[in-house]
Parts: sequence; structure tokens; C-alpha cells
Amino acid sequence: MKWDEIHDQSRVAVDKAIESLLAEGKNVGKEEGAIVNKLRDAEYVCKKLEKRKCYSGKDAFLRLKRQMERKKRLRVAMWMASAACMTIVCIILLQWKQIEVVLPKTSMIAKQENILPAEMKAILVRADGEQVVLGKEHRNLEEIGNVLIAADSTGLEYNRLKQTTTDSAVFNQLIVPRGGLYLLVLSDGTRVWMNSDSRLKYPVMFSSNKREVILSGEAYFDVVKDKSAPFIVKTESGNIEVLGTEFNIKCYSDEDALVTTLVNGKVKFDDGINPSVILKPEEQLIFEKENGQSIVRKVNVNHYISWKDNRLSFQGETLDMIMKTLSRWYNVEVVFEDSTLKALEFSGNLNKFTNIQEFLSLFELGVNVKFEVRNRTVYVRRGN
Repeated sequence: MKWDEIHDQSRVAVDKAIESLLAEGKNVGKEEGAIVNKLRDAEYVCKKLEKRKCYSGKDAFLRLKRQMERKKRLRVAMWMASAACMTIVCIILLQWKQIEVVLPKTSMIAKQENILPAEMKAILVRADGEQVVLGKEHRNLEEIGNVLIAADSTGLEYNRLKQTTTDSAVFNQLIVPRGGLYLLVLSDGTRVWMNSDSRLKYPVMFSSNKREVILSGEAYFDVVKDKSAPFIVKTESGNIEVLGTEFNIKCYSDEDALVTTLVNGKVKFDDGINPSVILKPEEQLIFEKENGQSIVRKVNVNHYISWKDNRLSFQGETLDMIMKTLSRWYNVEVVFEDSTLKALEFSGNLNKFTNIQEFLSLFELGVNVKFEVRNRTVYVRRGN
């Protein structure tokens, strides 16, 4: 369609619109009148049409594309500049860290120490005095009375090949050092999990009417039931007698109390002076060595037996007692630079960590206490 035809048709349309407004009694305002005059002006309409002919959608698209490409190149340049800055910062930090390693700073020394938790290891002391180091290596040993000893990374087990009787018991001793744990299966099938820094003296083969062992340290017992032969655990503070049950005994010489926790069954504690005390399942006996007093309380037994599953669980435990446990578990010494920190109480259920530094960092959260590990010694002090 030619421009003059468009102009003629637009004039007709405008005239009709004006006539319609006048017929309705409406006046055409000043602004509306100016627009009408422009549409009636053939020269004005011609210029607008010429501009419309010059418009190219393709050219407009190409211009927009070029603008977007310029913006994209600008973003890439900014990203490369940022990456270059980060690289320079990392190089500076790395060089600074290497310089720090050379400097004799105690904090850097502490982080370099790799102190691992308890692992399966023990020393077997046989009746003739021979010492056998037990660990991951598999061993088969023979004892008198047709008893075969098998040891590997899972523990030490005594197996009686056939029923025999003997007039005198032959005792072995299992020593679990600091930083160690071990499982012992006695000749009657009783399973004993031994904690770090513990000793158990036991017969290679039990007699027909009694089963006695001597404990120093901490152990968890799963006793095979035998009514004809009571099972007795002797400690320096007293004896615990059972028929068939699961219980934990903690009797370290450097602690003020013997603690017995009953999981199931029934046990009896006798210190040789006071009346004996009988425990029910989920009860705990605390025997205070200094005054000979026995306290029985109801407890969550999981807090006191989780160590055999390589976990530390505690409820309202003082930092002093927790650090004693960690000192045995990780084979470290502990120094409290502020003795008042010993009374801090913690509750928690933590899995075994690969390094003591990771473990201690959890205790620093939300509490004004700091730990520094240096030369296998943990220094406990107040935070800044």
C-alpha cells in the first residue's frame, strides 16, 4: 500500500472519529486537536512512513547481539582478574605458612602432632614369665590342660580342646597399655573387654567349682552362666560375685572410687568390712575408697559401657574425669594450668576421632577453656 493511500484512509478514520465525538456532545480539546491536525497533514505522515521504511529488525537484532557480547567479554575479564588476585593471595599465604613452620611456635607444634586413639593391642604374660606382644598378627599358642590360645586383631581366645582336671591353676596375665583396648575370651567362654591401662590376672583353665579373676583398671564382663561355679572379680577395694550377667567394673588405682555398673542379671559387691550390696539391672554402685561408703543409683548404662565400642559417652561428668579417660585412651599426660577447670561438667555422646586435637576442639565450643597439645602432653587453660 502506498503512503498516499495510507494518508487518505487515516484522514477518513480521523474525520469519522471527530464526527462521532461531536455527535455525542463532546468537545475536542487543545491536545486532541493538535494530534488531529498532524494526522491530517500529508507531509507529517509521509515523514513518519519514510522512517518506518528505514527500520530493519535484522539490524536491530545484530546491534543487540553485539552489546551482549561486549558485556560477556567484560564479565570474563573481571572473572580472570579475580582469579589472578586469588592465586596471588594463596601463594602469599602458602609462603607465609612455610615461614611459620620454621618458627618455633607452640601452636604450630601442637597441630603437627598426630596422636591417635586406642587400638587393639595388649601384652600376654604367661605363667613362666614369657611376654607375648599381641596386635594384628595372628598367633596360635598352646597351654597346659589341652588349652589352645588364638590371638589376632580381634582379641585373645582360650579354647579347651577336651575336658581335663588339674590340681593347681596356672595363671596368665593380660596387660592392656595406655592407648590400647583388647577383647579376652576366657576358657569358659566369658568375654572380657579391657580398657586402656588395665590388667587382668586369670587362670588358663577354671576349676570345676569356682571362677576367679583379678582386675586392676576397667573391664566389661559378659559372664557365661554356671550355677555350680560362681564368677568372682577381685579388686583392691573388694570383690564382685556373679552367676551369669553383663556388667562393667572401673577400679583404677589413681581414682577415688570403684564403680560397678550392672547391665543385666545380678551382682553382689563385698568390701570385706561393710554388709554386701546387691545390684539390680541399670543400677550403679560407687564405692568411695577413703571412707568405705557405698552409693547405689539408677543410671543410663550406655554412658558407662560405650567405651568398648570406641565411643565416649558421659552425663554430667567433670572435666577432670574426662581428661583422665582421654589420657589413658590416647596415652598422653594432662596438665591443668587452672585447677578450677577440673570441676567443669560436660554431657555428650561422641564417636572415636582419629586425632585428639579434633576431639578436644569440641569441648572448646561455647566454654571458656582451651587445650594445647605439645610433646604428648595436653595443657588445659582458660580461654582468652
